[in-house]
Amino acid sequence: MARRVGERPLAVGAGLIVALEALLGSAGASAPLLSIAALALAPGLALAPLLPARLRESPLTVLAAAPALGLAASSVLLITLASAGVSLDATAIRLALGGLVAVGLLLPWPEAARPLDRADLPVAGGLALALALGAVLQQRVIGGDPVPGNDWAKYVLYGREVAAHGGLLITNPFWMLGVPFREDPAVPALYGSFLSLTGEPAATLAHGIWIFAVTSILGVFALARAFWGDLAGVIAAGLLAVLPISHDILAWHGAPNLAAICLLTLVLVYLAVMTTDGLGLGEAIGLGLLLVAVAATHRLSALVGAMAILVVLAWGVAAAEPGSRRGILRSCGAVALAALALSPGVLYDLIERARTFGGTQDYRAYLSAKVNLGPVVGDLSVIFTVMAVGALVFAVRLAGRDRAVAALLSLLAVVIALAYSWLFEIPTAYFRMAYYLPLALVPLVALALVRLLPPPRAAAAGALASVAIAVFAWVQGSNVRDFYSFTTAASLRGLDAVSADLRPNEVVVTDRCWSFQATWLLSTRTLPALEPEDIQPKAELRRARQARAVLDGTPEGLALARRLGVHYLIVDPTCVDTRERPTRPPAVGTPLYVSKRLVVLRLPEG
Repeated sequence: MARRVGERPLAVGAGLIVALEALLGSAGASAPLLSIAALALAPGLALAPLLPARLRESPLTVLAAAPALGLAASSVLLITLASAGVSLDATAIRLALGGLVAVGLLLPWPEAARPLDRADLPVAGGLALALALGAVLQQRVIGGDPVPGNDWAKYVLYGREVAAHGGLLITNPFWMLGVPFREDPAVPALYGSFLSLTGEPAATLAHGIWIFAVTSILGVFALARAFWGDLAGVIAAGLLAVLPISHDILAWHGAPNLAAICLLTLVLVYLAVMTTDGLGLGEAIGLGLLLVAVAATHRLSALVGAMAILVVLAWGVAAAEPGSRRGILRSCGAVALAALALSPGVLYDLIERARTFGGTQDYRAYLSAKVNLGPVVGDLSVIFTVMAVGALVFAVRLAGRDRAVAALLSLLAVVIALAYSWLFEIPTAYFRMAYYLPLALVPLVALALVRLLPPPRAAAAGALASVAIAVFAWVQGSNVRDFYSFTTAASLRGLDAVSADLRPNEVVVTDRCWSFQATWLLSTRTLPALEPEDIQPKAELRRARQARAVLDGTPEGLALARRLGVHYLIVDPTCVDTRERPTRPPAVGTPLYVSKRLVVLRLPEG
């Protein structure tokens, strides 16, 4: 055991992180960054032997892949504990994390092929520059308080309730007059556990998406470096860090979506290895863990991932020699068994959660959420779009020989198919497919540069493209933040005035733009007038229509408002739908407070 410990510096480091966090926590000292490391980084370091051998060839790729693997392991572990009836308090979480690190110490596979050395310094410097550039641009969009967007509020509220109740299958006391929490469980489990470990105010979670933003840059570096070398990895990291679409998802706060994209990055690495060399037992367990975690993190990403896996495997089996084909099928069986063994707690949670959904809406509810190519090109930037088109032409020629290219092209095909799946009457948020494009395109652009140009010119081209796109992203960042900045100082003053006059559990009706934020900031029962395309659980559609009827002043709506005791309507005068058309303003109510992003109206008594 002593020899094993000495040979496992990453697992030992993970153990030190978890032990130090527990020691400080037991002494009553809060160390938020250390708690984040214990939840996200330490499990990935401890389980590094489960990474594909291609990633373990370089210590830098192991370190870059560790946060995504750690998030996957922690989320599956926490959901499993909650499903087993274990309260997610600080003691249980720390013991579980300690057990996970102990498992890592016992794994018989090597964690890295070699230690860090001087040859890694230039690559580490390039990656650090990419992360720094990304951080500057991310700060432009989500830095400071209050953060832009609307969706952050539901994750903050869910995280607070998880920390308070110690479970995941709990009731939201405010949303839609009080319904079960229906969000996917992985991110709330991580958020609630962070609060349990640190005692930090729940509002701190509004910045939690930053962890996933950094992890996504590290993940695309690990993917590109594993197959095409150090320079490709650095170029890919730099491009992903500066793309405006990478900041747009931060602005509206798609935390589970971005977290799932981080996991899918590693899934693609495993798939490429599986269809080339097959997977060893440890690698099969690692992929099984990631698949379970994706299912727990974001259901739309789970659909994208499942379809991409089918395409990659079908392509790989069709192109493989008979001997390799049997290896791929054996690997599929091992992965399926691993996922089955790791999934009971997650499956229980998802099944119980789905019981309250009331089904799924028809595809026609999402027809207003179709992809618009003009804004997509703008979010990718014209520079990157031109580079991506050229890279695709080059990549198609390599797909037969390079399974990583085949995996990326498979993902791209699935994303395009789902973006236009309304043609086949398949219901989904079609425009959300744009956020998966960088995962497919950025590594291909990096590959094209390093294969078509000598290394110095490839590095220069990647740097120039990143800087040029960054300039555009810097300008667009303020526009994106302003578009999603509902909680301005003026609007917060208006909500404070409403909050001071609210009775306990009084019902407030909101439009779609103030839906989640009003629920969190007012901490009272809300009836939000969401549009059909905003809604996943069909069970929430009736309440949303009732809210719309109140805002429209229909006889049924006003009767409902009187029955519920509604006095206040909360709306954003600049609110638009998914097609960026202005939403209908309320037809009733006396204005009490008016600002650029908030109008408070009062309904007459009786």
